[in-house]
Amino acid sequence: MNKKFKLQLLFGVIVTAAVIYYAIKVVKDLKMTVNFPAHINWWLVFAAVLIYMFSNYIRGLAYSRGIEPEMDDMVSLEVIALGHAFNMILPLHAGEGLRMAFFPSNFSVKRRTKLTIISTLSDSVVVVAISVLTIPFAHITDKTMLQAMWILLYVYIGLLSLLAALLYFVPRFRGYVREYLKLSAVKMLIWVSLSWIILVLTYWLGFVAAGYNPQVSVQMAFTVFVTTNIINLIPASPGAIGLFETGTVIGLAGLGVDKSDALSVSFLLHIIQYMALLPLGAFLYIKALHGKYGQAIKAALRINS
Repeated sequence: MNKKFKLQLLFGVIVTAAVIYYAIKVVKDLKMTVNFPAHINWWLVFAAVLIYMFSNYIRGLAYSRGIEPEMDDMVSLEVIALGHAFNMILPLHAGEGLRMAFFPSNFSVKRRTKLTIISTLSDSVVVVAISVLTIPFAHITDKTMLQAMWILLYVYIGLLSLLAALLYFVPRFRGYVREYLKLSAVKMLIWVSLSWIILVLTYWLGFVAAGYNPQVSVQMAFTVFVTTNIINLIPASPGAIGLFETGTVIGLAGLGVDKSDALSVSFLLHIIQYMALLPLGAFLYIKALHGKYGQAIKAALRINS
């Protein structure tokens, strides 16, 4: 294990400890004996887990049916799901970098980097777009959260304006990005958008499983989507532990949900994520190591470690 990787891990552990400490301070006055809602429909939880897995499959189609048709559906799923699974156990969104090892073995480092950056940008654009459209419906009252949302919107508008200017005035830059800025990029955004909407469905099922009204749960699900994704922009603890719970409590407070109840259901929603991503990630990791790209993946992981 090289020195750089050790420092990354050490920094990640420190940040994780700080986030968990802050989260404990935020919720220290809540009724921590309330771990879960009293009555949970575990069949609905199981359905939510399966749908969460399916959302990763749909997200992977943004590659195979979008910007990178050379990748088949299964390899695309491996890249997406393994990146998310690593994020659940490693700090600082480290899975975003590790997923590069799971692209097809004939892809160059430059090509993998491009695809990873484009994937991250498409996620960000879709999340911000859905969040902005959802805010009037979500009844978010936290001023800091609202300010962060509008700042993000203005930043993305500025970046898109800068991109348009570069495309128009800089021929070299236009040639550099022309490879991906075409119909395939639109297809990618459609698949990405669909995957995030399916993910909101898992939140809705989680709320219904916890005993909330199905109609009210729609609003709650979109609210949690907005607040947790804004706060998860902070690359900190593994699986956004502490951050996800804080975002859920902040979001549901605007809907009049008691903080202790909000914390309780946030645990359930977070466990659904772990129940979906860890088994799926473990299966795909074993499959990848024994599959067509096994040797290349092992070599890439040895280099990183």
